[in-house]
This record gives sequence, C-alpha cells and structure tokens, in this order.
Amino acid sequence: MRHRELDSAIESAKSYVLAQAREGFPETCHVMFFPRRAGFRLLRERQASDVFARSVVASVLLDAAELDEDASFQRAIADAARREASYVAAARLADRAGGWSYFPDLPELPPDLDSLSAALILFARAAPENVSLCDEPVRLALENVRSTGAVETWLISPKDDPRLQRTMRRGVTRFWGNETDVDVCARFYHALRVRDSARHSESVRRGAEYVAGRQRADGAWEASWYHGQAYGAGLCLSLLRAVGTREESVRRAVEFLRAGQHVDGGWTVFGETDPQETALALWALGDSAPEPVIEKAIACILDYQTREGHWKGSPWIQMNVGRARGLSGPTLSYSSATVTAAFCLRTLLWARRRLSTRS
Repeated sequence: MRHRELDSAIESAKSYVLAQAREGFPETCHVMFFPRRAGFRLLRERQASDVFARSVVASVLLDAAELDEDASFQRAIADAARREASYVAAARLADRAGGWSYFPDLPELPPDLDSLSAALILFARAAPENVSLCDEPVRLALENVRSTGAVETWLISPKDDPRLQRTMRRGVTRFWGNETDVDVCARFYHALRVRDSARHSESVRRGAEYVAGRQRADGAWEASWYHGQAYGAGLCLSLLRAVGTREESVRRAVEFLRAGQHVDGGWTVFGETDPQETALALWALGDSAPEPVIEKAIACILDYQTREGHWKGSPWIQMNVGRARGLSGPTLSYSSATVTAAFCLRTLLWARRRLSTRS
C-alpha cells in the first residue's frame, strides 16, 4: 500500500464532505414519485426527503473524525454534526407520535423505527439536549416489542389522529408491508445502547438474541431496506459485538464477508465491484480483516475515487413496492455520492490507522 496515495485520497474526500456539510448536504436529497393512480392520496406526487440520509451521514462522519488526528477536521465535523442534529430535530413530526417519517409529507407512510434510531444515535452523540425528542417514540416502540425481541418497523400510535391512523394502516397494508426487519431492529437496539446502555441493557440483550436468530445459515442477514450484503451485516455485527454474547454468530458473519471479496479486492452489488459495498464490508469486518484483505480493498476503493474527491453514488436504500402483496418487485433505489463518500472516507481513515500500527 502506497501510504502517500492513501493520504492524498483521504484529504480529497475530507475536502468534499466538508464542502457538502457547509451547504447542508444538498446532494443527499431523495426524490420519488408516488402516483395517485397507484392509490396514493396526496397533494403532490413528487416527494423529497433528506432527513434520514443526513442523520446517517453525520454519524458516519463523527466515526471518521474519531479516526483522524487532524484537530481542525474533528472540530469541523463536530460543528457539522450539531447543525445536522438541529435540522433533524426540527423535522420531528408534530402530528404523529412516532417521531420521524422518511417522506414526512406522504400520508400513507408512517413514522418508522429506522429514522427514529438514526436520529437518536445522532442526538446522543452530538446534541444530547435533543434526546428527549425521541422519548415518546422509543416508548411506543418498546411497548410493541414482540416476545422474540422483534420490533415493528412502523410506529403508529393509538394517540394519533384516527383519520391519520387509518391512512397509515392502509399504506402499510397496500404498499409497505408489516414484516419485522432485522436491519431496522439492529439499528434500533444499537441506538438504545448508545443512548443509555445501563438503562436498556435487558432490551438490548434480547434484541441481540433476535438479530442472531435471524442470521442465515451462510452467515449473512437479509436486509429489507438496503442493497447488498455489507450494510445490513455491519448493523447486525455492531450490535452483536457490543453485547458480546454471540461469538459464533460473529464468526460466521465474518467468514461470509471474507468469502465475498473478489480478486480485484472489492465486494460487489448486482455483480459489479462497488466501492461503497467494499468500504462497508471492510468496516464490518473490522479487526477481523487481515492486512492483505485491507490493502486489496483500499486499493480497490481508491481506484473508484473521482478527481473531485468523492465517489459515484452507489445503490444504498431499496424499496420493494411489491412486498406488501407478497411480490418481489419492482424495487426502487436511492444512491448518493455524499453518502458513499462518507462511508468510504470512514473506512479509509480506519485502514490508515490500522495499517500504521502494523508498520
């Protein structure tokens, strides 16, 4: 590994994400169309949202800053994370107890556990004064935990306006499906641990058991809302490692991820090498990755970096619009160069620190 090349790539990526942060991460906006002819009852068919992506990006960049020795970068990211926390706090829904909806102006889409968890993690890390905004949604989620530890993705409160309740439940039945999602549950229990590990220790332990129980025989997890294998695996592994009680599950997940690396050093999505998937897989492997695996993966990631310091947006969020009816598609996708840059930068910084300790 040429360390000078890695240093240069990191500095370019840092410049890009800081420029995006100063502008409020405009590139993260997710636009989708929900046609009335499909049954949606809304004023505008075009819906746009960036709250979830900005919550995740801010937390990922906080990870990155912790891995960097550049004090000015650390300060800039801390300031950006506080701004993002204020933005997310202001986006909390006033008319529904569940907190945050991915598309807040889409009546059929209820507040969701994933958006709540992303907000809670960001608040706990960057703006503790906003954590109380999550208290009611967290109570709602915990009141509906199943005996297995599973938590429903959609947060519909009996306190919500009855007309809104009917509209949201109709949306779940017709469009979104009411399955429990292991990727969403993993982030939720991780958020509880970040918020207050002592207070939520029993819930987190039970959640980890549920996540381990949903692992496939090959060591992977089926992520409902994310493309590829690495992001969902990273969410699940983060929880299991933190709890520390399912070493066999962790071992099988690591073996699965290790086996997914191709000869070019990368991991694939849709059969093609993808820098974001590679960054996420290496991050999920963490200290389980030996030096040759790291070096090949980093070289692959660098090959895809643009001159402007970012990477082309990779498929990240997926929405299977047929799952409520038991169909396999079509699947709508969201990608963002900013999201990809944040994931890649974090992994590059981690790899530089890891490789420097071995030199």
